[in-house]
Amino acid sequence: MTSPTGVIPELLMTPQSKREVIAWLVAQPAEAKLKRNLLLGWAQAVGIRLQQRDYRAVEESGIDR
Repeated sequence: MTSPTGVIPELLMTPQSKREVIAWLVAQPAEAKLKRNLLLGWAQAVGIRLQQRDYRAVEESGIDR
C-alpha cells in the first residue's frame, strides 16, 4: 500500500471527502495500481471502508488502461 500522506491534499484527508478524493485521483496522470493503492491508503488513514465501485472508478482512469 502506498501512503497517501503528502500526495493526496491534506484538505481531503477526512472521511466525508470520499467523492472528492476519487475525483482527484481520477484526474491524476498515474497508473491504475498506484491510484488504487493511494485510495486504499487514504481509506485506512481516515477509517472508512470502500466499495468495489470506488476502486474500479480510479483504476479505469489509469494511464495504463
